[in-house]
Amino acid sequence: MRFILFFAMITLAFAACNQEKTLETADGHKYIQHIKTGNPVPQPGDYVYFHAQIRDGETVLRSSREEGAEPFIQIPTEEQPGREIAPVESVLKLMGQGDSVTLLIELDSIQKQTMNIKGDVMYYDVVMTRLETKAEHEQELQKVRALESEITTKVKITIEDYKAGKLASEIKTTASGLKYIVHEEGKGAMPKAGSGVHVHYYGALTDGTMFDNSFSRGEPLVFPIGMGQVIKGWDEGIALLKEGSKATFFIPSDLGYGAEGSPPAIPANAELVFYVELVKVQ
Repeated sequence: MRFILFFAMITLAFAACNQEKTLETADGHKYIQHIKTGNPVPQPGDYVYFHAQIRDGETVLRSSREEGAEPFIQIPTEEQPGREIAPVESVLKLMGQGDSVTLLIELDSIQKQTMNIKGDVMYYDVVMTRLETKAEHEQELQKVRALESEITTKVKITIEDYKAGKLASEIKTTASGLKYIVHEEGKGAMPKAGSGVHVHYYGALTDGTMFDNSFSRGEPLVFPIGMGQVIKGWDEGIALLKEGSKATFFIPSDLGYGAEGSPPAIPANAELVFYVELVKVQ
């Protein structure tokens, strides 16, 4: 529903473009304001989250919602002399939460060819979704990073029990060979093909060696489910969970990185163990 409303809003905004006044940022980027809530604009150091789509006229070429991502930028604390400011950064500095604009970006012939755009102008629709101060952002990062030690212990115990055969009664196995345990079942929606999902994860080999995890970075991985942007075991496994669920996947190599592996962290024909938390389904 949010996806449909977003595009309905942008369609109306585009229809109104000819009637709305074209404005300009301090550094010369042209834009049209559609919604101005009066909410506070970001200050230096703040983190700004937004959704955006690129259009060639009415044709949508890319969309952050469709790709399952929520981009964000940090407003620089100091301006660097000579630094070229991207159009989206320039306009986000003027926006509050809930505001929406359309950037009008003029293209030269090479840019048009590279981006496969027919018109002379690329329309870049932007909606600011939320604003975090630097302190709030750091606080959230610290909370997530604090979980890393606890998660590491849980994963090691799970792997030991798995290898000892203690989890046989709890493990479910799909037709493809994916094995999984749901530790805590969420109460939210299950993702459908194309849904954007936010997933925290801790990945390890069956000897307990951790090769990657999102907790240390403080940000979940965001991707569209079922679009082949992650390994097959993830596309299948995450689709089995409800929002808010915590689970462990035991992924055979053919649903992971196969006979080639992913050197140097993941050897050939490696079975992978992923502890996952489905944080959000869009």
